[in-house]
Amino acid sequence: MVDADRLHDMSTSPLSDQELAALPVAYGTAMGMLERAGIRSGETVLVTGASGGVGLALVQLAAARGARVVALTSASKTAALRDAGASETLPRNADPADLERRLAATAPEGLDAVADVAGGPWVEQFLPALREDGRWVIAGAVAGPVVTFDLRRLYLHNLRLIGSSMHTRAHFSALADLARTGIVRPRVAAGFPLSDIHAAQEAFRAGTHVGKITIVP
Repeated sequence: MVDADRLHDMSTSPLSDQELAALPVAYGTAMGMLERAGIRSGETVLVTGASGGVGLALVQLAAARGARVVALTSASKTAALRDAGASETLPRNADPADLERRLAATAPEGLDAVADVAGGPWVEQFLPALREDGRWVIAGAVAGPVVTFDLRRLYLHNLRLIGSSMHTRAHFSALADLARTGIVRPRVAAGFPLSDIHAAQEAFRAGTHVGKITIVP
């Protein structure tokens, strides 16, 4: 049993049950990041780990609010990220100097924000790409939880470093409103019946999918 204010009527949503089931965690986390960082229409945003669950949600949700999304991903998943709304993609396994040149060419005036789900060396590498008053919002550290960067870059350019853990009820209500319109549709990479849950786990471990893997009872 849950309180009535925790329920969201999705009967008018054009999304399928599997698509709706993919919303709460990854898309909720992404919505919290975008809201806390104040991502707006017309801004250029770099998304790290863009092919993962939260990363893909960030691409879709940021594009839906009119942001220009630059996605950092593997070359094999570039097409899927463009389909999700990314304006540009960057290969995460490129040489660091080459990656910086590509980013500079893609966003010559700098980035308004970075939505980061990886952490690690990306913080030190991409922090200089943030323009004045830029924001870096982070909700993960799979690439490394301990980082180094030049504090002078942070305060001399009035940058903001924002931590974001999950989402609030207000964030999820906004996400539910989007789901009712169908503006954002979670990408379901594959669906398995409950009897094939081991096959679903193997598909997840293979890491070749983009989107959510769902289990249908």
